[in-house]
Amino acid sequence: MRSGALVLLSAAFLICGGASCVQSTKITQEYINAPVNLTMSLVGTQTYQVSFFSDNREGNFGGYGIFTGNSAAALNTAIDDMPVDISAAQAFCTIGAQATYGTRVAIQIGPAAAGVAAGTALCDITTLTLTSGSYIALRARVERTSRAWSAAAIVQVP
Repeated sequence: MRSGALVLLSAAFLICGGASCVQSTKITQEYINAPVNLTMSLVGTQTYQVSFFSDNREGNFGGYGIFTGNSAAALNTAIDDMPVDISAAQAFCTIGAQATYGTRVAIQIGPAAAGVAAGTALCDITTLTLTSGSYIALRARVERTSRAWSAAAIVQVP
């Protein structure tokens, strides 16, 4: 009887590859989906429209943060190194419920932003002025105490 149990234990060890069957105790946060296929176009004097596909079905989804910089590399901060605070973004588009999954959506940025009124944008950000040649990163945000931002979707301002 002992040899039968030993054979079963040995077989389980070989099938599992030794220690690889041990459950990891490392706890990771739920992944946050970044905006998909980000594009940007000029829609008025110093006013731009950022368009993308929304893929955010995460619990406590809060909206999108807009980060600006002089290069794509400067905006490509690793998720683990991002400050959790919402004020890390130069502007924020609050979205209470994510009903736009899988559809192309837009955010207008600039002093003449009026996409919401026209029904073409999730929100208008009139307090941020962009400079041609600079870059923006759009990151999705989930309200939680760590790893609150998605990876960056980056585009150059035309």
